[in-house]
Amino acid sequence: MKALNGFLQRLKRGPVDAVGIDIGTTAVKVVRLLRKERAYSLVAADLLPPLASAADAPAAADNAGATLSLPPKLRGRYACLTATAESAIVKLLTFPGHFGEEAEAKMAESLGIENPDAYRIGYKLITEGHGRAESKILAVALPDEQAQRLPRLLPSGLPAPFSVEVSGVAALTAFLHACGPRHENEAVGVIEFGAAITTFALFNKGLPSLVRRFNFGTRAVLDKVREKLGVDLETAQGIMTDGAFDISQPVNEAMDPLIKQLIISRDFVERRENCHIGRLYVSGGIVLSPKSMEEIKSLMEMDVERWNPFENLTVATGAWPEKLAAQEWRFAAALGAALGTFEET
Repeated sequence: MKALNGFLQRLKRGPVDAVGIDIGTTAVKVVRLLRKERAYSLVAADLLPPLASAADAPAAADNAGATLSLPPKLRGRYACLTATAESAIVKLLTFPGHFGEEAEAKMAESLGIENPDAYRIGYKLITEGHGRAESKILAVALPDEQAQRLPRLLPSGLPAPFSVEVSGVAALTAFLHACGPRHENEAVGVIEFGAAITTFALFNKGLPSLVRRFNFGTRAVLDKVREKLGVDLETAQGIMTDGAFDISQPVNEAMDPLIKQLIISRDFVERRENCHIGRLYVSGGIVLSPKSMEEIKSLMEMDVERWNPFENLTVATGAWPEKLAAQEWRFAAALGAALGTFEET
């Protein structure tokens, strides 16, 4: 079994200058962070053109021999790369008692992987079990081909590839950094809408209770609006964001199967952990659609709100370009990748 954790050798002291790079289908989102002790500062951020228009941008970019060129202000020492990785596997696993080598050897089987050599597998120990208590593990499996492909987007010079992560998981790291402190004794949910993949997580007292990925994204909602109104993609995007048309029906039809799964997951966690989840934080392109946010709130019967991934982070003067005003939500995964690297080292 190849270990994603050891994919790129980590330095003993860890980086203090990290560039988070989220390879998306509509843009490449980049942030540069500096670390001083336990304080993090944003020193630069930008949106770059997408590398490809295909659903799996890194794959298409690699086929074309593409590389990523960063502006000087974003050339930190180390790059933390993240991508949607539609074929990745993300699961919250439990193992009886202490988590040791025997349990680690069963990781691929627990993830449902038949050929472990085809994946890079990484995990984080959430809670350590003792006696009859279970150990809880957040595990991620990324196809080996893609794990090798992403660093090749930065073939030479700075930043040097340092880590590879799945976007949805990286966004959860940013959420915990931004919103975790004020909910450390509560149960809350967070949902990250990508173009094709949605990541949903429930946290109880700061620890993940459930993590799921769905093959559903904002693209599905846009397609339903286009189909119902007979308009092109650009027009559909405008209709969703300006709220001038009643698009309740297509939005409801598109989101209903997902919302039903979210409700089942919420009810399961509430019963199992004897908690109440009354607030759901939402990120991703769906936040631009007032009607979509209203539908989520109505169907879930809970408070729903946007969140700012840069909360609890120092922003240096001039670090945030004016052109990115109100677009902080787009950088959750890039920011989380950099923050996760700092925290792990």
